[in-house]
This record gives sequence, structure tokens and C-alpha cells, in this order.
Amino acid sequence: MVKSEAELEAERKKAAEKLEGILDATRPKNFRQGLGSGLSNIVSGAVGGAGVAVLLPVMGFAVGARHAGILGGVFGLTAGAIGGALGAAALIVGGAVSGVVQMVRGVAAIPQQIAAPRQGKWWNEYEGRWIKTNMPEEAAKVESVPEDNSDLLGEVKAKLDDKKDEGNKAEVVDMYYYEVLDVEVNADQGTIKRRYYKLAREYHPDKNPGNDEAAEKFKVIGEAYQVLSDNEKRKKYDEQGREGLKKNENDSDEAPKIDPVILYAFLFGSDKFKDITGPLASATSASVGDSRDVSPKTARIIQKRRVVRLAVKLVDRIEGYVNLRKAGNEDPSEFVAKWTAEGQDLSTASFGYPMVTLCGQVYNLIATKHIGSLENGYGLPAMAEWADAHHARMQERKAKNKNQMDQLRAGMDMVKLSAEYQNKIQSAKTDEERETLKNEMQKAAVEITLRILWTTNVVDISATLHETCMMVFHDDAVDKDTRKFRAEAVQKLGEVWMNMEAPEGTSAEEKDAVRIYEEAAFAAMLETIKRKDEAANSSE
Repeated sequence: MVKSEAELEAERKKAAEKLEGILDATRPKNFRQGLGSGLSNIVSGAVGGAGVAVLLPVMGFAVGARHAGILGGVFGLTAGAIGGALGAAALIVGGAVSGVVQMVRGVAAIPQQIAAPRQGKWWNEYEGRWIKTNMPEEAAKVESVPEDNSDLLGEVKAKLDDKKDEGNKAEVVDMYYYEVLDVEVNADQGTIKRRYYKLAREYHPDKNPGNDEAAEKFKVIGEAYQVLSDNEKRKKYDEQGREGLKKNENDSDEAPKIDPVILYAFLFGSDKFKDITGPLASATSASVGDSRDVSPKTARIIQKRRVVRLAVKLVDRIEGYVNLRKAGNEDPSEFVAKWTAEGQDLSTASFGYPMVTLCGQVYNLIATKHIGSLENGYGLPAMAEWADAHHARMQERKAKNKNQMDQLRAGMDMVKLSAEYQNKIQSAKTDEERETLKNEMQKAAVEITLRILWTTNVVDISATLHETCMMVFHDDAVDKDTRKFRAEAVQKLGEVWMNMEAPEGTSAEEKDAVRIYEEAAFAAMLETIKRKDEAANSSE
């Protein structure tokens, strides 16, 4: 099909936006960052030539699993290994070229690096430039725009609402799960995910306390999504119905599923945290069915609005403490009690406790590092504050290598798991034995899947709270003392939340999920803030 000039122009515009975003995101703040990034690109080009041969198979497994279920990942693994071998040589050459460019750009950034902090500016990694924040002005900009970003996403959503599912409507033996989600039998994955997100939010237990009917509806919605979002399970369900999802003819127990409450929490977080984290990026994406019609530029505008709104909420939350300190009172007990009560209330949400402690850790770390930074905007820090900030940086560096290995191990665990069970399945002597092995593999894969899902959201939350705090700490509309006491308040708030006690009555199932949250969250949070800090606070 020949594309029109208008279509070609639209594609060129979208490509230009993507290129601009890449250049902004990789523009070095100063010479050291440029030199470090340049050398990193050159070295990683050589070292990464070998690394890509490891990572591409992992990515290939993910793609294969997405299109053909967990077992289908084996085919992706094979294809990824071939792609890794072919891509290694190109990466070595490309890394050297990219490294030289980054070093040149770093030299050009030196004058701005010296002047910007003295002007009260901070480095925004997303926009690739030094910016000056005036919170009243920023808040005024978002007051007149809808909170659901319908002015930006409305057209995309309308297009999805009017969309007619393409392809043949195959005959299926059981329509139950399709009717639960109210989708056609030929609905694509974006449509299924969007519908699941909408219905799950409506019937979530947190929004319907004590409503058994809503709880049962929520459970069934989660089950339907897990089946229809997995191509292998969906195919089996289409051909054999719900009975076909049983382990085997002699066993009435169903194959392993993720608890619907856990699934929703790991995918989208909790609505109860809307004033703390805002809607997670994964939730916003799900609301438009992961549509590719949302450009990087539009996504950035949505994220900026999210951060501004969160910054306003954060200032409101700590304003009393700041006023107390400005009046010369150093007793924070009143606000410690208030924040403790707020944290306890947030912990009552489904899997709210891990979210509270995560946000507390991020707040505390960002504020501690900012107070001890030479670029904090209100003068040189006291020696104790400076030492605290450096101690925090040392903790990050120590955790960074471990987190990189954990991330690689998580991917390799899935690859190893698949390979191990494929060998066992091929050696199995009976169909019953093969089905048992498949279900064992699915059960083992659930924890890895949840760990990967939550780590993605942890990075989103950590990066968002970092940008939020930078706005609050560098607000040009208030004096230096106010900015300093804001950082102090956020540090104390973080300390309170990160040390919250787990709520009573936590089930064994939830404790398992909490463990996955904590294991994935802490290392991912540290590495994310480390990356942000390298961009925003380079003077050590």
C-alpha cells in the first residue's frame, strides 16, 4: 500500500520527535559526565559486544513468551542467541563513535555547569537541560488541564473505542472469559489489557470494601485476563474451554494462577497512592491499550503534569513542618505522629505496606543526598550533612553492582528455567508427566514474572519522586531557608515511612508478595536514584 504525503510527513515528524528525545536524554550535564558517558560507550561497546550475546537471548525469550506463552520463549531464546552473535561486531564499532560524540558534547557543557547551580537551576535528565523551577507558575499551568489527560489522550481513547477488531472471529467452545471482559473473540492484546484495567479498577476490593459480589467479580476479571493475555493459554481455552486449562483429566486442580489482587498491584500499583506516586506509567499505558499513537513528546508532557501535581501535594504535606522550623521550633513529634498515621492508613491498601516503605526510602535517600550536596542551592552543607550524603552515595555504589547482577540473574533464571524444563519435558515418558512438568515450570515462572513487573514500576516511582523532590527543593518562589527546611521535612517523612511496621493480619500469600516487592524494590530504587544523582548532583 502506497502511503500518502501526509502519512509520510506524520512519520517523519514522529521520527524527529524520537531523535530529539534521545539527544536530550543523552546530553551530558558537564565534562565529567560527558567523559564518563563517552568512555562508558567506548568500553561498553567492546565489552557489550559479548554482553549483547547474553542479553538478546533474554529479550528473545520475553518476546517469545509474549507471543506464544512461556513455552514459546524457547524459540525466542534461540533467535535471540543468533541475533546476539550478529549484533556484537556492530556494537563495538558503534560504541566508539558514540563515545567520541559524548565527550565532545561534555566539553561544550562546562560553562553551563559552572553557572547554572549558582542561578538556582537543577539538571533535568528527561529534558537534557538545566531548568529553573517556580512552583506557583508550574501549578497554574496544570490547574486548567484535566487530571485524566483527556486533552492529550482523548483522541487516542476515542479511536480505540471506535476500533473494530480485525481478523476472523474464530469459533470458540467457551465464551465465558470473553464475556467477563466484554471483548470480541478476535480482540488484540491491547484491547484486552485496556478492558482489564478499566474493569479491575471499578471492582477493586479497595474501592468496594465489604462487597463480596464486587470481590468475586474482581477475581473473575483477573482470571480472565491471565488466560486471554497469554497466547498459549488463550489458544487452549478457545479450543477446549475452561476444562482444557486443567492440569490433566485426572486432576481437577487448575494450573497455577497469580492472585488477582497481587496481579493488579504488581501491574498498576494502588489508586490510594495517587497523591504520592500519581498514576503509574504502566497504568497510563494500559488506559490506552499500550497504543503506539502516544508520541514520546506527549508522554513527556503527561509525566511533567504528574510530577507538578505530586510536587504541589508534597509541599502541602510538609508545609506545617516547614513553618514550625522557620519559627525556630526543632521538635518534629507532632508531624512524626501525623505522618505515621498517614502511612498506617496507606498500608491498609492492597499491598500498600511495600509501597509506603518504598516511597519512604526514596524520599529519605533523595533528601539526604540533596542536603549534603554542594549544589543544593542554599550554601555549603555542614560537615555532618556532607558526610551523610557521601555515605548514601557509597551505599548506592555498593548496591549497584549487586543490582545489575540481580537483574541479569532474573532474566537468566527464566532462560535457565525454560531450558531445564524443556529437557525434562522432552524426556518425559507420558503425557501426564509432561503436563505436570509444564505446570511446575509455570509456577516457578510466576515469581520471576512478578519480580520483573514490580521492578519496572519501582524504577518509574523512584524516577518520578526524584523529579518531584527536585522541583520542591529548587522552588525559586520561596527563600533559601524554606527550601532547606523542605528538604529536611522530606528526609524526616521518608524516615518515618521507611521504618513503618508491617500491618497485622498479613496473609502468608501476601507475605510472599511483600518479599518479592522488597527484594526487587530496594536494589532497583538505589540504582535509579544513583543514575538520577549522577545527572543532577555531580559535585562530590
